[in-house]
Amino acid sequence: MNGPRKHKADGDTWIVRLGERAEREGFRTVLFFCETTNQRPYRVVEVPEESIKGPDDLQALDGATIAALFDASRSLGYPQRYE
Repeated sequence: MNGPRKHKADGDTWIVRLGERAEREGFRTVLFFCETTNQRPYRVVEVPEESIKGPDDLQALDGATIAALFDASRSLGYPQRYE
């Protein structure tokens, strides 16, 4: 691993990491922490556990996949439903 995974979006830089615990069985959380401002502290998205099992899998994702995860994420908490 070469340091934290970062993503630029919406004029900010976000640090990308896996959540420490799953909220639902069979899923992992991907967290985006805003590095450039504290006005939008974090975003979160759930992904099927088989797609990202650990930090190395997160590091291996291409930029387009990270961008899609960011676009699917929600600010300040977990969405009530994923569809």
